[in-house]
Amino acid sequence: MNPIPIPPGMETRLFVLETDALKALPEAIRTLWGPNVRIWPVADGNTWRAAGSRVREILEQAGFECLPQYLFPAHPVIHASDVHVDELLAVFPENAVPVAVGSGTINDLVKRASGVKNVSYCCVPTAPSVDGYTSSGAALNMAGLKKTMPCPAPLAVVADIGVLQTAPAEMFAAGYADLMAKIPAGADWLVVDALGLEPIDPAVWELVQTPLRDNLSAPDDVRRVFLGLAATGYGMQLYRDSRPASGADHLISHIWEMENLEKDGEPVSHGFKVGLGTLAATALYETLFSMDPAEAQRLAAPGLSLPEREAEIDALLIRGCYGTEAKETALKKFLEGEALADRRAAIYAKWDELRELTRRQLFTFEELTSKLRAAHCPVKPAEINLTPEQFFHGLRAAQLIRKRYTVLDLTYELGLLDEILGRIEEKHLFF
Repeated sequence: MNPIPIPPGMETRLFVLETDALKALPEAIRTLWGPNVRIWPVADGNTWRAAGSRVREILEQAGFECLPQYLFPAHPVIHASDVHVDELLAVFPENAVPVAVGSGTINDLVKRASGVKNVSYCCVPTAPSVDGYTSSGAALNMAGLKKTMPCPAPLAVVADIGVLQTAPAEMFAAGYADLMAKIPAGADWLVVDALGLEPIDPAVWELVQTPLRDNLSAPDDVRRVFLGLAATGYGMQLYRDSRPASGADHLISHIWEMENLEKDGEPVSHGFKVGLGTLAATALYETLFSMDPAEAQRLAAPGLSLPEREAEIDALLIRGCYGTEAKETALKKFLEGEALADRRAAIYAKWDELRELTRRQLFTFEELTSKLRAAHCPVKPAEINLTPEQFFHGLRAAQLIRKRYTVLDLTYELGLLDEILGRIEEKHLFF
């Protein structure tokens, strides 16, 4: 076993990423939990075939007692939701180490259930598809609203490169798209830092952003992409929030997820939705800062009154699939009158600085499209079954569901969101 060094301050104590890493599982579990613990494997029908049965065989041969595995069905593909967490909690064994064998959904379900039970768990990833393997918190659908629920990160992550390489190609592409989202997420953080709304944590920024472009440079390198995803998870552990990993890109994807976006009868992957959100966020920034302040001020729509904003929110949420908290969240960050005028003045005063910060951080829309296409990621909404109406609705509604400030808030507060979306539509960047 050749563990990869873990940054200080992490809940995760052991990270193995190598060929035949599954063989290191017995040593990893003895090191962290002791020689006499019982093992509770959790997987789904697909991930059990990919690695779960081998995990069980290796651990039993090493002398561990393995309890009967809990298997979610292979089909239909399950969502990470509080309903499935409750399923696990109903059968959660005492005095056992849960071992999550799967991709993002299985990991989040076991992570949350283990957190509720206040026990540590081991993660065995089966695809390089998400950044959540090493993160604290689990991204779950809670009564209709996509939320990050508090829970500790895995104590150990044992990732077998051979297993990761046999994952479906679209899962690898989804992981690359999820990693690429850290580029516009970084731009969002630069903006809020410059506006004095949420300072950048230098240690977290260094952890996530410094190796990011190198890890994105080889879309066919499983090890490099997985290291980038793991670094992002560590950033979330250290910051105790998902700000280092996600911005407008993820909020947009959450809207489509809550709307149960499907293609060919299957849910569209997290990474593919995020990839389109990444392109959308980049287009928003480019279109905004193609204006000078005088043009922006001339085109800005006046701010709404509170009753007008409430009516606007109700119209955006009319489908009723976004949970019960979205309107309350949106109203908490709504600015009107003098407060809105002050915010607009602060943005205009920093216009040139914000333009330069985001220009240096972002790939151009053309570069980003080329990189995602080279990684076999969808770059047009129609490729993931998004209609024009659903696509643009997602860009309008995503600003409502989180307090996190992103380019969606920037353009909305400036009174320019509709103008910018109109320009994006006229350029036929997506349709």
